[in-house]
Amino acid sequence: MASESSTPAAAPAAAPQTYSTDPALYIYTSLTAGSSHIVTATSRLETILRANRVPFKAIDIAVDDKARMLWGRRAGKDASGRQRKIPGLVQEGFVLGDLVEIEEWNEYGELKQHVKIYHDDFTIPSRSAAPPPVVQKPVTTSKPPLPPVAPQNLVKATTPAPQHPASLPIRSIVEEAAQKAKKIQLDSLRSKAAAASAKVQESSEGGEVKKEEVETTAAATAAGLQSPTSTGWKSSGAKTIEAASVQSPTTTSWKGGVVPKDVDPPVTNLHGSPVERASKEEIEAVERAETIEEVSSSEEEEEKDKPEGKKKAEEEEEKK
Repeated sequence: MASESSTPAAAPAAAPQTYSTDPALYIYTSLTAGSSHIVTATSRLETILRANRVPFKAIDIAVDDKARMLWGRRAGKDASGRQRKIPGLVQEGFVLGDLVEIEEWNEYGELKQHVKIYHDDFTIPSRSAAPPPVVQKPVTTSKPPLPPVAPQNLVKATTPAPQHPASLPIRSIVEEAAQKAKKIQLDSLRSKAAAASAKVQESSEGGEVKKEEVETTAAATAAGLQSPTSTGWKSSGAKTIEAASVQSPTTTSWKGGVVPKDVDPPVTNLHGSPVERASKEEIEAVERAETIEEVSSSEEEEEKDKPEGKKKAEEEEEKK
């Protein structure tokens, strides 16, 4: 019993570490696949991590079955629905992203927001080559002491304090706004007055035009006009040249018997033979003789019904 109590108990064995519990950042790639695209993309991904000083490890999933199974189960698609392709970053068993996503994070400076910085003896760079942590200095908010204030006399203390300069611009802005309002009001009054004067001037000009029209009408009336029904001339006290040179549209005679100088005289001789003017009675007799009497429809039918012999007899009687 004593010997058993004196021997120390054996330490428990450490649990084997897996990719799901390893805090290191891994690059999952397949260099043995022989694809030049994968080799170029892996080199680009390694350059981005080195430039941002992010430690990482590399695994070839072509020779590691567990890593290949983890990538096949959890690679999935990105936020836009695109299928992820190797090479990619994996940390603590979760696929963070592939080259397309890493380049986007690097462009906007968001790479360190998606990964955890972890160093050990097998990371690149290792723990010994890791840069020292940056220690932020505490920000001091203490202000330097103010210089001593000299005592002031009572007379100076009783003097009124000067007006705050911030109130001066406010007063000037108010005064300026009032001046602008007065100016706008004056401009509107002036424009109204100008419009009223223009209307008065237009009305006066319209009155003058109406006067001219009345005078023109009076002059035309004074010249004398002929009635379209009775062919009589309107008598007027003023006898002018225009009144004497008006011709009748029916009898073609000139008013007052005066033929104007710019009108050709009547024809009195044609081809050596004298042309006599017919009187009014002779003209009426010729018109009555040549007038064709109007026959009603009933008379026309009666004429049609008459025999031809009777028609000829009536025609002969008319000729006699």
